[in-house]
Amino acid sequence: MKPLCRAIVTLMLGAGVALTGCRSTRTVVTSSSAKVTEVGGKKGDIVDRRAPSTEMLMGEQRLLVDEALTWLGTPYRYGGNDREGVDCSGLTTQVYLKALGMKLPRTSRDQQRYCVAVERASLTPGDLVFFAIGSDTTRVSHVGMYVGEGKMIHSSGSKGVIISDLNESYYRRKYHSSGHVARPSDRAFTKSAEPIAALPAPPPAAIPASKPTASPDTVYTSLFD
Repeated sequence: MKPLCRAIVTLMLGAGVALTGCRSTRTVVTSSSAKVTEVGGKKGDIVDRRAPSTEMLMGEQRLLVDEALTWLGTPYRYGGNDREGVDCSGLTTQVYLKALGMKLPRTSRDQQRYCVAVERASLTPGDLVFFAIGSDTTRVSHVGMYVGEGKMIHSSGSKGVIISDLNESYYRRKYHSSGHVARPSDRAFTKSAEPIAALPAPPPAAIPASKPTASPDTVYTSLFD
């Protein structure tokens, strides 16, 4: 290899550039900022795979995302449920169990049925995102947990537990549905959201007989209108 070519290759490897075929839509170019450019088609998508900040999260959302992030880097193992190796539904099961003490169904398809359906645009941290990875686009075969900032955490068959951007073209194509796992805070919210009893109308003020009475059209406005 000529010195100039060797220097270029060394520089590319040092910068973390993936030397792979350009035809693959899963080829990525990495950088030290942990952002990647997905290569393929006429235009590459700029995606961000950095872990999101949890500073603004509270309560169960914070517990779920904090627990999930501790699994980053865990290798993939089919049927796995622990730090030695975990699959996609095993990850979501363990996160909910350890963060909230909740036991979810074990498979991605059963988890999808267990959830309350939500729109993708309405995702909140802790919601589950489902994908149809196989040839059957109606069959759920993969699940991740939404962690905010348009990202999910999931166990990838080739990379283990990672953060992925839901805007990556691959996940846009394979997206199936999203769901919310009913949690204790949901019940508290439902209870507090019960309709408030209407306040009784205040009695009319005493008016001297020499003055005209109020119009019969006078309406007392509730403080909650």
